[in-house]
Amino acid sequence: MGNDQNGDAIRSPWSEAMAANTANIVQNYLNTSVGATLNFTQNWKFDIDYTFSNQEEMWKRPGTRYTARNSWSGPVAKADSNGQPVYVDSTGNVVSSSAQGAMRAFNLSLDTYTGLGSNPDHIFRQVTNYYSTTLNAFTTYNLDLNNDNHFKFILGLNRVAATTEWQSQQQNQLTDINNPQFNFAVGTPPIIFGNKFWESQLGYFGRINYAFANKYLLEGNLRYDGSSKFPSRLWWRWYPSVSAGWVISQEKFMDWSKNFLDVFKLRASWGSIGDQTVPNTLYMPLMSSGLSGWIGASGNKVPFVGTPPATVADITWQDIESKNIGVDLGFFNNQFNVTFDLYQRNTKNMIVPMEGIPLAFGVSAPPGNFGSLRTNGWEFTLDYNHRFESGLGINFRGNLSNAITTISQYGSSSLVNSNYNGKTFGEIWGYRTDRLYQMSDFDLDANGKLQLITLTANEVPAKYVGQKSIQIKTGANGESPVYQTFLQNSANFFFGPGDVKFKNLNADSVIDAGASSLASHGDLEKIGNSTPRYEYGFRIGADYKGIDFSLFFQGVGSRQIWGDGFLAIPGYNSADGAMPESFADYWRPDNTGAFYPAAYNNLASNAANNMQVQDRYLLNMAYLRLKNMTLGYSIPQQALKKIGSSSARIYFSLENFITWDHLRGLPIDPEYINGYSMFNSSNYNLGRTGMGIPAFKSVSVGLQINF
Repeated sequence: MGNDQNGDAIRSPWSEAMAANTANIVQNYLNTSVGATLNFTQNWKFDIDYTFSNQEEMWKRPGTRYTARNSWSGPVAKADSNGQPVYVDSTGNVVSSSAQGAMRAFNLSLDTYTGLGSNPDHIFRQVTNYYSTTLNAFTTYNLDLNNDNHFKFILGLNRVAATTEWQSQQQNQLTDINNPQFNFAVGTPPIIFGNKFWESQLGYFGRINYAFANKYLLEGNLRYDGSSKFPSRLWWRWYPSVSAGWVISQEKFMDWSKNFLDVFKLRASWGSIGDQTVPNTLYMPLMSSGLSGWIGASGNKVPFVGTPPATVADITWQDIESKNIGVDLGFFNNQFNVTFDLYQRNTKNMIVPMEGIPLAFGVSAPPGNFGSLRTNGWEFTLDYNHRFESGLGINFRGNLSNAITTISQYGSSSLVNSNYNGKTFGEIWGYRTDRLYQMSDFDLDANGKLQLITLTANEVPAKYVGQKSIQIKTGANGESPVYQTFLQNSANFFFGPGDVKFKNLNADSVIDAGASSLASHGDLEKIGNSTPRYEYGFRIGADYKGIDFSLFFQGVGSRQIWGDGFLAIPGYNSADGAMPESFADYWRPDNTGAFYPAAYNNLASNAANNMQVQDRYLLNMAYLRLKNMTLGYSIPQQALKKIGSSSARIYFSLENFITWDHLRGLPIDPEYINGYSMFNSSNYNLGRTGMGIPAFKSVSVGLQINF
């Protein structure tokens, strides 16, 4: 990176960022609400509210034309103004061709280029309007029968309607790259896209609450929901729910605990709700259209209509059924509180692709209500607040949760990397790593060199006969050598000194994946899970005589991923031209205890040769992060009277300043999302690990004044 000896920028991420035009997204929000409450009697009222929301998004994205010295290709010979070759010495100074040590001078070529693929120099603008209306209307009636029986009845409706409309235009070939406007773009034809879609939901609901002596609590709900996202005959579904509570601390037999126990409450609930957060065209065989590459008799391109997708005519709601039991405890005038919940959530009629569609069908399998999921989890919350007689106040609040999701039904596939029935969501299958091979693991020839052999039926199963491998020594106790030729993914790569030695889990003569199925997975095992587990957070605070201080921490106890890209995979692709400093600890004859294997270029693969998916190089994404630290001072009210202020506070805050992780110094944010940015939410930077925008560290100083 930087400039060459001529002062010209060398092509690099730095040079392109310096030269790039700036893209921006402007979002405007309008939200208007109106409502009213009508009280018929003291115990009976009617509420209604209406909300109109409009969100407008304008996205401007100008492309860029770059000029830089091309570090992606070979250099070109340098010549003077007369076209004669230029010679330099070892220090780079120009000398005559006859001088001692003279050599030809070279330059990187100075090229003008644009972004790769679909990103030429251009001007692009997209405008999106999202309109929504919400109507809520419900009536509430409270009924008390003597002092112990309390009823509440609610009956109402909820209606939501939304329309989204967008249009984009892109025109290429800018005549003025420094002032990107449509008037300065001459490429034809302009690229224009747009769409409009709408949806609506309507629900009727009723609720009954009953409390007896504030000790026994009961609630029942019933919803009748409709959604436009499904065929009209399948719009409507009934969804009931019920919950109950017992305030044990109100019972007579708990009087002995009044001095320290304020609340002891048991809770239980069961309910179902509909999920319609899916596209609203799943049951519609829509056909795309456009212009083909063919020229018709009129000299214009011929329009085309694409093949319609296969659809399931009776696709409908996904049903979510939840069960929960919990306990609430409060101690010492509610200064110390504990909450614990144990829950199960079943997703039924989950929309997944139809099973058994042959490859010759011609289009993708249609989605339908063929799957189901089950999630079991728990949540624990603790908080403590206390103020001493001196005026010092302290507080603590922490939470810890964990959940495991299992695929109950998806299809009939039994491949380990498919969504097979019984799979734990997020599980990672891979190999177990033994260690790195050393020179002593191999048989040498008479000249002390490694031997490349062709495997025979005496050494490996028939399907691996004829493959080449470096000769491995017989074990000290006469064990037969175990070969890894199945994992050699490059023509010139053979496992040798410094390479990964995998564990032979099924005790045969090769390391392989078998049929990659549950019944035959060779040496593969479940080695991790990418779902965050044991998520936690806690806040510690104190205040004294106007000074307040707080720390907020957040973390994940268990999460693993198999990385992708040069920040996560050693030897990912030498053409990327850079690597994390941590990868310098690779195997060499003078560094045989290294963590990473011998250097090898895997040509942009994250699952080849040494870097098969395995536990040794699985990224441990568990972390603890100091999300916020704040120090504040509230100015005494007496000093604020002169300016008419009721309160004023000065504060200093740090965000995301310290992170403790297990990534061995790799420049990867443990909270990352692969392949995401605000401008590209699906495949940013080819989905490579650590290539998104990390959490920003920030320092802020502020003043809050209320009048």
